[in-house]
Amino acid sequence: MTLTNGSKNEYYHAWAKMMVTIWLDKIATLNIYDTGELFKSFATEIAMQANGDVDKIAFSYLYYGRMVDMGVRRGVKMEDAGKKGKPWYNKSWYHSIKLLTEKRAELYGEEFKALIFETLNF
Repeated sequence: MTLTNGSKNEYYHAWAKMMVTIWLDKIATLNIYDTGELFKSFATEIAMQANGDVDKIAFSYLYYGRMVDMGVRRGVKMEDAGKKGKPWYNKSWYHSIKLLTEKRAELYGEEFKALIFETLNF
């Protein structure tokens, strides 16, 4: 079975949507909610290659969200930065990137196996 661009792209779109959901859940759980602007600021842009494959997935949100994650904000002394963070970003991001990398290897491995099979049985 050859994977189509559509099935791979569906996976990438679902992954991007899940990342935003994970971040929003973390923000809500950690009560990072002053004005609600960070929560509302999340956006995803998925760029496609000419052949229809997903080329790049870009996430955007208000920059101050990263400062909250790192514990850098008004009134926090330099020596306390990082200790008082509300980590909503890094752990989930790196864990999800690892899973995405494994899934990509699986997707492209299956595609390569199918290509070899078709070539040998042509």
